[in-house]
Parts: sequence; structure tokens; C-alpha cells
Amino acid sequence: MPVEGTIASGTSLGSQLSDAITTFLYRSFEDVAKNLVTRLAATETKSVANVEEKEIISAPSPSSPSEAETEPKPLFNVPHERNPDFVGRSVSFAQLFGIWKPGSKGRIAVVGLGGTGKTEFVVEFVHRIRDVSPKTPVYWFRAVDLISDSGSSPPTTSSAAGMQLEEWLDQSHSPNCILVVDPGDKFSDLLQTNTSAGRLLDRLQSFEGTVIVLTRSVQHGNLLAGPRQVCELHNLDIEASVSLLGDNLGPQAQSSPDEIQEVVQLMTCLPRAILQVAALLNCTGMTIPQFIKLYQTGCSMKLRLFGTLDPVSQPDYIYSIVEKGVIDIRAFRNDFSKAAQILFKSYYLGGNAVPGRILSSFDHLETIITMNILRGHFVMVEERADTYTVHPLAYLAIRRILEGERPQTDKDNIEEEQRWFEEVVVSFSDFYPDTNSEDRDWWRSCLTQLGSYDLNINPLQTSIARIYHKESGYFRRKGSYIDALRMALLAKNTLPDPVPQEHLSILQDQISLLHLLGNYKDVQTALQRFPPDEQQSTMLWKKRMQAKLEQEEGANRYDSAVAVFREVKSLWENTNLSMPDSLQSVDDFGCILMLKGRYAEASSECRKAFSGRNELLGSSHVDTLTSLHHLALIMRLDGKFEEGLRYIQQAIHGREILLGVHHPETLQSKIVKARILFSTAIALSDFDETETLLVDSSNRLSKILSDTHPLVVACRSDRAQIMLARGKYDASEQMNKATLSTREKGPWMEPSCHPETLESVHQLAELIRFKEGCQAADALSERALAERTDVLTNGTLTGSDFHPDQLTSLHHRAIVLSGLGQHLPALQKIDLALTGRRTVLGSDHPDVFLSMTWKGEIMRSQLPTYQTQRSQTLDAIEGLHRQALEGLTWIFGSEHQNTLLCLTNLALAKHERGAAGQKEAETLYRQIYRAYERNLGELHPETLKSKSRLAESMRALSPNNHQEAKKMWRESCAGFSKIFGIEAYLTETAYREYEKFLKMYPEP
Repeated sequence: MPVEGTIASGTSLGSQLSDAITTFLYRSFEDVAKNLVTRLAATETKSVANVEEKEIISAPSPSSPSEAETEPKPLFNVPHERNPDFVGRSVSFAQLFGIWKPGSKGRIAVVGLGGTGKTEFVVEFVHRIRDVSPKTPVYWFRAVDLISDSGSSPPTTSSAAGMQLEEWLDQSHSPNCILVVDPGDKFSDLLQTNTSAGRLLDRLQSFEGTVIVLTRSVQHGNLLAGPRQVCELHNLDIEASVSLLGDNLGPQAQSSPDEIQEVVQLMTCLPRAILQVAALLNCTGMTIPQFIKLYQTGCSMKLRLFGTLDPVSQPDYIYSIVEKGVIDIRAFRNDFSKAAQILFKSYYLGGNAVPGRILSSFDHLETIITMNILRGHFVMVEERADTYTVHPLAYLAIRRILEGERPQTDKDNIEEEQRWFEEVVVSFSDFYPDTNSEDRDWWRSCLTQLGSYDLNINPLQTSIARIYHKESGYFRRKGSYIDALRMALLAKNTLPDPVPQEHLSILQDQISLLHLLGNYKDVQTALQRFPPDEQQSTMLWKKRMQAKLEQEEGANRYDSAVAVFREVKSLWENTNLSMPDSLQSVDDFGCILMLKGRYAEASSECRKAFSGRNELLGSSHVDTLTSLHHLALIMRLDGKFEEGLRYIQQAIHGREILLGVHHPETLQSKIVKARILFSTAIALSDFDETETLLVDSSNRLSKILSDTHPLVVACRSDRAQIMLARGKYDASEQMNKATLSTREKGPWMEPSCHPETLESVHQLAELIRFKEGCQAADALSERALAERTDVLTNGTLTGSDFHPDQLTSLHHRAIVLSGLGQHLPALQKIDLALTGRRTVLGSDHPDVFLSMTWKGEIMRSQLPTYQTQRSQTLDAIEGLHRQALEGLTWIFGSEHQNTLLCLTNLALAKHERGAAGQKEAETLYRQIYRAYERNLGELHPETLKSKSRLAESMRALSPNNHQEAKKMWRESCAGFSKIFGIEAYLTETAYREYEKFLKMYPEP
């Protein structure tokens, strides 16, 4: 074709080339048509040809005796001719020859994207092997040669080996054999699909020779070969690319090496693109400079160059672009409707890196052809395996059509686009990542593009709601409950009205999140509006949430929640519904029993749930870790601190790995650990560790939940108790009052009498008794006891009608009454507290031992005057103290504040025996003082109190200790004055007691 002379003028270059390019592209389509006809004819005769081929292979050929004795030539069944123009890849060949071990079992993966020349590379490799080792058998199987058809037709035998790979593997072959497997882009479909004989991938692993698999994905290559046996092909180097293009150019297109290098760099050294440029130049008669000029100035050339070598990817030029530089979407959609549909889908999804699985809503073969057409027009680029990007020019053209003024004649097109848009939304919601996937950024950006059309259609509303629901689940898994609730509300508000039954889970999750965030009034409202559903699982879920609400409200003495949880548990256990939900009901029942104060029963139920979850779900499942968390809670309340600490350590470790160190559930477990550590804390360093853990967890939770969430407020209440234990009464009072004020405005229906509010009332009463005496604490202690009895029990004060919190207030009330001189009612109440605690908590609970020692102390305050009766009473008192001391020492150790309190009460009783017991009392006082001083410091109130008691005991034991005792008393008073002030109740009390000491023990 004499084109060179006719293309001399730059002004007529495009028009003069048009006919030549058109001829080239039309000829390509003619070749496609012939190819399709040939394939159809081959399909019809395939089974016959296969049978004939097998017969030819199996039939004995007439040969002479000499020929029969000749050793048969090794098989070399490679369905591709060797490329005489092969260039480059020297480094890759060196790597591949290094991996290949002749005569041994080897697995090699050759990895590269489409168009990099994997097939040509391996063909050249096996031919080079044949050159150096002619006896090495080589068998090559393509995608169509791997698995037999599962239909009624006979299996195809189109492979060079004369049979399918799965059939070929059934035969024995030499370990020297090289097996090449080329599944194309169907690696998963062909090699990982289960067949009657098992997965081909597994069978290839068992093959005794060398297997070379060609794949586009490194991950797929690793499945067979492992990371060390992967030979990854990239684009050609510059020198080889120049050689490839130069060797394939006709005489009219030859040019300088620099110009050829410029072209291959424009093609990014991709072999497929280089060969396509060579074919275009040869067929049109274009020169290299002309090609570069057109390529750099005309988008039309770009739109046609980056298709595959398959002629079907090179459609007629009139459908590619118009003169203005954007593709003619109207012409394109008329002639390639399916391809246009995929383009519009890509537009709606943002036009960036669209996963192929979203676009493949058609027949598989039709989709492949459609994608080839799109790539041929360069409107869709294959970025990596199963990912496509719309060309910016195509994206711009589609946007102009959709956002510009549409003529009336486009009405049908608009309706068609609406249908396409609906398909996009539904498909997008189906493939949207589930809650466990972290790869969400692209999907979220695409979600913002789905507002081009009306969403007021039930299927679309449901689809968008499903997306929001998945996002809500993701945020909830990450512990971002506020974001999760925001997404849940979007999902709820997007759903059509009435809500489809299959999407009630969206409403359930919204209610569950409201509960987690402490919005209990909103939970009540949402439950009342929850649509009726006859499915048993939904009914049970609603019952459970109602019971959870009752549980959080703390109303009706927890009895209502206990009854509902028992009913739900019974229903789950007696139905064929899921085992995890049944175990959830057991765990729920255990938790409500814990709140009811029935720790032994609660422990039994939660252990059942933990055992079942551990066996069914595994030790690291989130539900199993929840059971461990609940068991730790129960153990702490039941006084079994070592066991509780062991459980909570396991829960924290598991939650940190599974959920993260800052997840709300992890932080809640850390709070439980802090409470257990506080219960057993002895020294100030223990309080430091506890408070640090508590402050860090509560600060993070306040950002995740809210500053007034009941859990965060409970942390402040715990800190107030730590301040009390440290002897920092002012700070403790400030925290307690703030906590009480917040709880009185809490999220419950009746916050003023909620159990947590009453907990603050009790703690404040306890603090005031320490700081200002029993007279100041009288009213609050009476209120705490009365309201706790009313809310937590039936008020009979008999049998087992007690609650541990109510018994704590009863115990405290007895101490206050004793301090007010009302010894008889105090003794009655401490007796009742001791009996109730034994009944509810068991005989070995630490609270039982505390009531025991306080009963002895209250008895001491009203000792009879007659010596015989006095001695007998002291014996009984000491018996109570010794029994309590033994139990508290076993639980807490010898230097815990509870143990030292009991030891102090015992010393006071010893002191009452006169000279006979004062020596022993003085020894105990000295032991107590040293323990307080060592663990809590010289200026702790309990240290100062024990110091004054030791001083008095020393003076009572010996007049010679008068000066030393006076010094210790003055130091004690000065200490109270220093930490509380000269006018504080404790300071004044200390000085009054010092005056009594001086009057009782004057100067010798």
C-alpha cells in the first residue's frame, strides 16, 4: 500500500489515514466472524473428533520390526508454536531455570498481568529445555483442557495430550515430566472447584513431576508453589521492547532506535500493546513519526490502541469517538448496548477501580466479550486482576449526558438508565463488604455517587438500607457505637414503610445500639413501635430486649426481668432454634441472677454458657470472652477474687487480640479488673495501679459512649471509693456528690430510686461516717437502708428476702446506731445483717466475716458490769473476732484494711480484760500501726488512729511509757490537723480523746 507518499501533508493526515484504518479494522471483524463460525463448527464435531483422536492414538500402527524396537520419542505436547522473534527475559529465565529441579517434585508459578507475555515466556522455556534435554516429556493444558464437562455430552479432548487434565492425572508419569497448566483467568473456577475426584489443585500437589502454573495473581501462585517458587513477570525492559517492536515492523515503518524507544515507552513496555502498535503500523503504512504525532495529539488513536490482540477488541472506528475528543455515547449505546450498560454502571460507582464481580451480571461469555469491546475502545482499562477503571474521557462523556439537558427523544434512554441504575444499586449492596472486611474506602466513596436517580423504590431503599446496616455492623465491631448508631438510623430511615420482615434485623440492631449507649428511654419507645412478627426467633428477641430494659431500669426488684429471662431461656432450650442463641439466654439469665444477688445460681448458669460457647464457638470467640467477663464479675461480688482475676485476665487478653486494646468491651473488662484489684489492694502502690487502669479506661469510654453513660459514671463512683481508701475524704466526698447528682438525672425511668443512685447514697453515708461521725451520717444511712430494702427486696427482712446491697446498708446502719449509743437496735440490726449475709452469700463470704467482727465490737460497747457475765461476753466477742480474722486473713492477707479492722476490734476486746489482756492488746496495736504506716503512710487517718490506740495501750500497760505515749498522741493530733484542718471533726475528736487520755493517765 503506497501510503508513505500520500501521507506527506500534515493537513490531510487524519482524513487520508481514515480509509486505511477502516480497512484494517473491518478486516479484523471479518476475521472475527470467520473465527466464530469455525468455533461453532468445531463445537458440533468436537465429541466425534475426540473419539476419533483417541482411536488413532490407541490403535496400533503397522510398523516394521526395526521400528518397533526403536525407543519411542518423549512426548512434547505443547499447543503453541515457538515464537522466532522472542526477545528479552534473561533475568526471568535465569530465575526459572534456578527454580526448576529436573527429575524431582517441583511446583512453579509464573505470575504476570494480562498482556505481559506469560504464555510466550513459558513456551520459550520448555523449548529451551527440549533443546538441552530432548527426552524430557512436556504436557501443556489450557483452560479448556482442565475439567470435563459435567453435562450429558462426552468430555472434550481438545488438549495436546488427547485428554482432559483430570483424566490425564489418573495415569502414571515419569518424575522427569513437566506439566504446564494455563487456566487463564479461571484459576479459582477450574483449579479450586470440587469435582468428583477432588480439587485439581490438590491433585496437582500430588503429581510426582514438575508443575508450572500460569496465573495473573501472586496469591493464586502461592497456593500451588509457595512464595519461594514464584517467577513474577513484569513488563519488558527497554532494550527488549525496542527489539520486539523493531523485529515486527514492516519496511515502511522502520525508524531510528530513539523513535522506536519513544513508542515502546508510550506503550509502557507492555508486549501486547507493542505488538498491536506493530500490527496497526504495518496494516496502515504509517511511519513511526506519524504514529507518535497522532498518538500525542489525537485521543481517537489512544482509544483504539490499548485493546487486546483478539480482533473482537478492535471494533469499527466510527463507534470509538467523535471529533470533539470524547466518545459518542449515543452511537455506542445503540451498537453495543451491553457494553454501554457496563459503562453506566461504572459511572454510577464512581468510575474508579470497579471490581469485575459487580459488573458481571450477564452471562459469563457475554461479559468477557463485552469487556473486550470496552477495552478495545479504551473506555475501560484493566488495572489488575478482576479490576477495571473507566477512562476519564468516557466518564466525562457519560456525566455530560446525565447531568446536561436531555432532549425528549432521550425518554427511552432515561428509562433504560433508570433500570441500569436499579441494577447497580442492588448489585452494589449484594457485594458491599461485610462487617469483617477492612477494605471499605472505595465502597464508601462509591456510595456517595448513588444519588443520581430517585431512590423512592422499595428494592432500592432496601438495598441502600442493607449497605448502611453493613456499615453499622462494621463500626460496632470496631467499638465506634455512636457511628454505628448513626448508620443504623440511616438504615432504619431508608427502609420502606412498612419494614420488610427479612430486614427487621436492622431495627433490632438499632435498638441494641441504643441499649449499649445507655439511651434506655429511646429503647422503650423503639420496642413499643417495633412491628409485630410471628417468627419465634423475633418474638424471643423482643422479650429479651424488654427484659434487658427491665434489668437496666432496676425496677420491680429485678423480679420482672428474672421471670422474663427464665421464660426466654426455657423457650430457647425447648425449641430447635440456634444453639448460640440458646447459650445467650443462659448467660442472660445468669447475669440477672447476679444483679438479684444470687451469686451461686448466677455462677452456675454462666459456667454453663461458658462451657457451651467454648465447645461450640471456641475459646477466642467474642461470646466466649463475654462469658469469661461475666464470670469474673460474679466472682468479684462473691468474694472469690483470685478466680475472678484469672477469668478477667483471659477475657482482656482475648478481647485485645480479637477486638483491639481500645474497644469498649476490652475497656469494660479492664474496669472489672480494676475493681478486683481494688478489693484486694493493700498498699498505696496498689491503689495507684487500680486508679490508673480505671481512669484510662473511663476516659476512653467517655469518648466512645458519653460522659454521663452509667458505666462511665460508675467509674467515677469507683474512684471515689479509692479516694476513701486512701484517706482523702474531701476528694471522695466531692466525687460522691457529683456522682449522686448525675445518677439522680440518669437515663432511667425513675432515676431517684435506681439501685445505682442508692449505691451513691450509701457510699456518701459511709464516707460521712468516716469524715464527720455517726451523727452526720445518720439520716443518709437510714435513707439508704430504707430505699434499698424497698427497691431490692419485698421488705419482709426474713428468710432469703435479702439483697447483698441492702444487707451492706443494714450492716452500716448498725455501725451508725452503735456510734450514736443506740446499742440494742444496733445489735439487732447487725444480727440481722449477719444472718442475712450467711443466707444469701454463704458462710465463707468476706462480708459475713465483716459483719461477724462488727457484731463483736457492738457487743463490746455494752459489756455487762458483773465480772462473770463480762468475762463470758468477752469470750464470745473474742470468738467472733478470731473466726472473722481467720476468714479475712485467708481471703485478703494479714495486712489488708479489712483484716486490720478485725484485728483492731480483737485488740479492743483484749484491752477490756484489764492487765491480763493489755499486754496482748499492746502487741496487736503495735502490729496494726506498723502495717498501716508501712502500706498507707504516716498521715493516713487509719494510721493516725492506730497510733493513738497504741499510745493509750502503752500508757495503760506501764506508767513509764507516759512521755512516749503523750508524744505519740500529740503526733496523731497534729497529723489530723495537717490533713483535715484544725476545725475538722476528726481533728477535734482526736484532741478530745487526747484530753481524756491525760485525765485517765495523769503524770506519774
